[in-house]
Amino acid sequence: MIFLKPQNMILEEAIGTRLFDDPPRREPCEVTMADFDDVKFKVVVTPDRLNYVSVHISMGPIAKRLKTDLYGQEAIDEVYPGMAITPDAGYDFAIGFDLDSPPQDPQVLLSKVSNFRRYLLAAPVTKAFKGLKDGTGASLPLMHIETRANEAIFIKPGAERCTVIFALNFSEETDRAVARVMLQQFAKESSKVNGAPPCQYSEAKNPPMEVRDIPGIEKYSTTCGFISFVIFPSHISSEAKFDKSSAMLANFRNYLHYHIKASKTYLHMRMRRKVQGWLQVLNRAVHEQEKETKTASGKTFKRAGK
Repeated sequence: MIFLKPQNMILEEAIGTRLFDDPPRREPCEVTMADFDDVKFKVVVTPDRLNYVSVHISMGPIAKRLKTDLYGQEAIDEVYPGMAITPDAGYDFAIGFDLDSPPQDPQVLLSKVSNFRRYLLAAPVTKAFKGLKDGTGASLPLMHIETRANEAIFIKPGAERCTVIFALNFSEETDRAVARVMLQQFAKESSKVNGAPPCQYSEAKNPPMEVRDIPGIEKYSTTCGFISFVIFPSHISSEAKFDKSSAMLANFRNYLHYHIKASKTYLHMRMRRKVQGWLQVLNRAVHEQEKETKTASGKTFKRAGK
């Protein structure tokens, strides 16, 4: 099945109708959907077990490291305790639960399941934040996560602060130009927001000090640049702040990409409106018509070259 809706909405519909409808839906299904970064989802309810739903996810290139050193399984055990199951072939992680007796509050569980991808992507950030919160961050290594070709996320945990650095790039030159302007403005305006994490933009050929000595950092010299966020304990002091900070950092690239496309759409709309205005002016204009000039004998006179 092919859908044009966001994957979290499809997950909410597929599972929510089985949790909250009166009477709840109990029918087999297999729904497959795609998301950003080659991520795929599959929701399965088998005919022999209509009260049990399983959600499988394929995380693309980052999956191998999520299983080994980026704390993906740790995130699943914490967010979905007791729900981890063996994923189907072609998928990397999976969770499942009984619809008749869900292991958590149904509304909370539905929200967590629909954000399955977000919790996995945020797993290394969450680990660094926990180290910052309990003072053990200095013992954690710097994490270098290659998300795409010529793109990466660097997470430097610490006992007093956690620095998250994005090396960003886009395939189209127009997108790259807009992204540079947005990143510079993002860093400039962040200082005006009370309590916001310090933010700094660095040009691609001048990486931030935290990552300047990393082997292979020169491969990002043709990107749009680096943007750094410094997280202090005050930014993650409560559970709500903790979740919001990790979610926003995990989705920052998608957030930026969305606003690049929105800005281009706005510019195109303005250009179309301007062209339509010019066409209206031309249509209302009265074109001067050349009058015929006749000689004394009644013949039409034409100028040479006309």
